[in-house]
Amino acid sequence: MYQTAFGAFHGTSWENLCQLVFKRKYGADGYQHIQVSPGDYGLEGYTSKTGYGFQCYCPEKQYSRKELYEKQRQKITDDINKLINNKDDLLALLGTTKVVNWVFVTPDLASNALLRHARVKEKLVRDACLPHVDPDFRILLHDAEHYLLEIRQVQSAQGQALDLFSSPPRLDELTGPPEEYEANVRRKCIVRLEPKKSSPTYERLVSVLTGNTLRSFMETEKFLHEIERSAPVVHGRLIALVREYENTVLEKAITWTGSAEELTSLVQNGLISRIVNDLKPEFNETNASQVARHIVARWLAVCSLDYE
Repeated sequence: MYQTAFGAFHGTSWENLCQLVFKRKYGADGYQHIQVSPGDYGLEGYTSKTGYGFQCYCPEKQYSRKELYEKQRQKITDDINKLINNKDDLLALLGTTKVVNWVFVTPDLASNALLRHARVKEKLVRDACLPHVDPDFRILLHDAEHYLLEIRQVQSAQGQALDLFSSPPRLDELTGPPEEYEANVRRKCIVRLEPKKSSPTYERLVSVLTGNTLRSFMETEKFLHEIERSAPVVHGRLIALVREYENTVLEKAITWTGSAEELTSLVQNGLISRIVNDLKPEFNETNASQVARHIVARWLAVCSLDYE
């Protein structure tokens, strides 16, 4: 998945969004979607009245700028070759329409060097004197901001919330020694079990609660990685939710006047509720409880949730 200011996308979801955008923006110009079957002709749509042709591309993941440039450069090269080599099929599809502007639409543009590459490919196409291409053929490079208004309109119409992250949200890295986290968990388990201090089973209860909490804490990274692997978009939304809720937890821990266990339950139940409400139908109460158990254990270990 490739993270943008408009959300996370892969090739298919980016093209689907672009098609909705093109239909909205260029419908009056006679926009026509070209289906991928039965062939790939270096065009995914065109306007019959103005001669704009569109090709979409979304990176598979976050690349370095150099890698992204190379991927985009190769994509332009491949699709311009298809535009040239499939002239007979394209002539049959386009009819009397000639492509004047071939528009490469991608979430982000890696480098100005891509413009130089576009000028080279323009000349290649013009020199080919193709029957479906205008003599003044040009290549235009558009990023997502060229269609900002239309993207927001489409997402709003689909009931999607705004995505305010320009890069994938992540949990803070754990840089402390394991002994520090273990000490934090044990100290807090002792405080949580303070009302049971006179019980003959108190030490065993502390040991069990500490062990369970540490186990959940140590499983957190693997647990979240499995969500990211199977559902990267949902993972991004989940981590964004967790990061924002963590700010609430930090403030609540400062102002709290009740018992440690009451605060812990309040935080955990609040996180479950927020996940179910904001991330349904992907999360129900059961798997939201799994997430909350791991995240609260992590907060106890790193002291986002404290009682002092």
